[in-house]
Amino acid sequence: MSILMADDMAKGLQARGLTRARANALWEMARHDPLTQRQIADLLHVTPRNITKLVDALEQDGFVTRTSHATDRRAVLVRLTKKGEAAAARMESEANALAHELFGDLSPADVTTVVRAFDQVAARVGGAGQR
Repeated sequence: MSILMADDMAKGLQARGLTRARANALWEMARHDPLTQRQIADLLHVTPRNITKLVDALEQDGFVTRTSHATDRRAVLVRLTKKGEAAAARMESEANALAHELFGDLSPADVTTVVRAFDQVAARVGGAGQR
């Protein structure tokens, strides 16, 4: 089931000119816009070198733009363009629709239980990579 969902998500992203990594970057930028490339790297837990290539690709495809930082001459801010904002809004809408489809008929108490269980699993998976 999860493999089918991941494949479907990848196809949907690909149709919009996005990879999973690009979509994750747009998602974080929509929540924290604007960000420096270092901040994006930190949020995504990747190296600054990876972010440079990622932002280059997003900029080339019109999802983001780079601007000078107002107070730090060494830093560059990355901002979503209208296209980037629209892509992030669509991803959020689709995520909300999927959540409603999967959990819409659950009681609030059941949703809380499911979220708590997912959080515990995510914490374990995250901790497993640190061993």
